[in-house]
Amino acid sequence: MRPDQIIAEIVKRRHLLGLTQAQLAARAGISRRTMVAIEAGAHDIGIRKLIRLLDSTGLTLTVKEGKDRPTESELSELFREDDE
Repeated sequence: MRPDQIIAEIVKRRHLLGLTQAQLAARAGISRRTMVAIEAGAHDIGIRKLIRLLDSTGLTLTVKEGKDRPTESELSELFREDDE
């Protein structure tokens, strides 16, 4: 799952719970400004913030072995933002 897909799930859950960005940010211990940036894809979220957001929405993160190794082009796409 790509980072944008994870954030989309958090946003969907926030709406389902009827929370504003400010309310979720307060639950997760981050600023509303950071929450807005995360949802807009303008903030590179760290694992600690991600886990706090997931915990605050009742979601969990599962890590499992992938089916196949990613191709060179898939890796380039995945890490393209790191090159910018």
